[in-house]
Amino acid sequence: MEYINPFIEASLDVVNQTTGLKPTIGRVFTRSTPHIGNLVIIMIGITGEISGSVVLSLSKQLACRIASAMMFGMPVPELDEMAKSAIAELANMVMGHTANIFYKANMSIDITPPTVLTCENMELTPAKAVTVCVPLNFDDGESLHIDISYKEN
Repeated sequence: MEYINPFIEASLDVVNQTTGLKPTIGRVFTRSTPHIGNLVIIMIGITGEISGSVVLSLSKQLACRIASAMMFGMPVPELDEMAKSAIAELANMVMGHTANIFYKANMSIDITPPTVLTCENMELTPAKAVTVCVPLNFDDGESLHIDISYKEN
């Protein structure tokens, strides 16, 4: 959990500060099966003292809701380029804050720019690494899953 807690802290802080939404942490679990479904996926790589990747996955509906909140309530009826940019920036801010938390604990990590993927019936299988999933549950029953796959260097 020492590697997972910074991701949890950063996620809650950034989502609350940028959207005003207050998600709660669901049951943290390990994932060995692929992501399957009609999801929005944001992938960010991690290098440094730990390496791996972080995958944020959420429904298109939740992505539009979060993008709308980030744009001060502007209606976001579909996941257009502006909404994708907002969601990518949210992931970038979460990971930047996470890197800062690690830095304060005397660990150095770097992150790659976010990549946003959307498609129907997507299947994404994590590489041969431990993947810990942290669900952020929103008041409407929707969840944003943060999957952290890492290994120590």
